[in-house]
Amino acid sequence: MFQGHVNTTIDEKGRIIIPSKFRKHISPEANGVMNITLGRDKCIWMFPAHEWLKVLNTLSTTNPYTEQEVMFRRQMLFHTEELAIDSQHRILIPQEVLTKVGIKKEVLLIGQLERIEIWNPATYEKYLKESPDTYEGVMQKVMEKLYSPRT
Repeated sequence: MFQGHVNTTIDEKGRIIIPSKFRKHISPEANGVMNITLGRDKCIWMFPAHEWLKVLNTLSTTNPYTEQEVMFRRQMLFHTEELAIDSQHRILIPQEVLTKVGIKKEVLLIGQLERIEIWNPATYEKYLKESPDTYEGVMQKVMEKLYSPRT
């Protein structure tokens, strides 16, 4: 399970080294493959291949005849790429995807359990500043749902 964060850089070819703190959680089931797609809020979601299969299984349960679900499938799968991890633990992210989320050089990787989010650090800071809720407020709302008294 991915957790924590790492600030790093992307090289001139668009490659990111997967830091060891995340690498150690990529199971052999991934076969050295990561899948990326556009995430929420102008970031990239990166999944080990076996976790990506779970996403695809969930997508396959959506209704292919409703406008929102068709659009969601199209957009998510349009931006999906299968990336091999090279011998130096790097992945090559297509320039089109990097441009879409505004990543040039500086990169923030955030562990999100089954996936890693890839952010432009400035975009992430803006996202936090523009959020109408505080961390504590969101925590309370989410945890109240999870720990509501059972009757």
